[in-house]
Amino acid sequence: MLEEELADSLREMGYETVLVAGSGSFHETTRPAPKSPIIRLRSKERGKRNSQVAILYDYWRFWKAAKAYIKARVCSGDALLATSSPFLNIFLIGVVRRHAPGAVAICHLHDYLPSNLRSLSIVHRLAAPFLKVVTDHFLTRWDLVLSCAGNIAYKKSNCVVARFWPTIQGPLPTDVPRTRRALYAGNLGIAHDVDALFRQMERLHDDGWGIDFYGDGPMMDKLPAFVDKHPFVSGDDYVKLLCSHPIHFVTGVGRDGTGAFPSKTYNSLYVGAQVVPCGFRPEMLAELERLRKIPDLADNRRYAAAVVDRFLKRTVASGHQSWS
Repeated sequence: MLEEELADSLREMGYETVLVAGSGSFHETTRPAPKSPIIRLRSKERGKRNSQVAILYDYWRFWKAAKAYIKARVCSGDALLATSSPFLNIFLIGVVRRHAPGAVAICHLHDYLPSNLRSLSIVHRLAAPFLKVVTDHFLTRWDLVLSCAGNIAYKKSNCVVARFWPTIQGPLPTDVPRTRRALYAGNLGIAHDVDALFRQMERLHDDGWGIDFYGDGPMMDKLPAFVDKHPFVSGDDYVKLLCSHPIHFVTGVGRDGTGAFPSKTYNSLYVGAQVVPCGFRPEMLAELERLRKIPDLADNRRYAAAVVDRFLKRTVASGHQSWS
């Protein structure tokens, strides 16, 4: 959804934007259709998240379909913006340079895998330094890396921090009663610091708060018995859910605070909820404090679009082909 909104902001600036997506679906959601047209690749992801093998298989299928699309459709003079999720996308820069050498390549860095690997097994931690070398090598080949948070470890000269923004738009509902319940909404994955989350849940439960979990993920089955589990909600129901819970849990990644920052935090701060950080490392706590000081988090979307716009115009001014 964030990429849809960024594309629409660029479209409002006069760019001819097209969204390219896989054929799989992680979660079915209800939201307004983007103004930018969508091209669906025949990637045939299965959408399963029950094992690392299943996740990697879906990543590989999407990467293969995206590679074919770039070879067939991206031309010199185009601008390509690819997200780092799935992480294999960062390696698409080689395809761009070979088949569309005049195209501008922008990577939207949602997370930094070498840091996130340190939260997994000893094998992952041993592989992390090698993967950092490989990841940084490919990231430096992108013309611009748009980092979504200030705590992410990649800090090379082609990187600009342009933070995420709330995906909730318009005025908040005023008729939603506040409950004495705390909320975790979203995916609970293998890299999350679930021990820290469970400790905070237990603390509030002991103080008489009810605990709601809306989401899924491989660690969902490990939730304490007192947590009420619910499926994902979207659209107006999602907004009402956020507004009805005065406390929101947000979980960091274990052992390292430089790999990602939870995007759900922006919506929680936007509705005025008390954010309870679980397992946040110093880098993430510092980023959270920076977000709390931003007067209007919705301005982050306009800033991200302005960064891309300025970069593209500067590239044209330096002699690059123009594009629509």
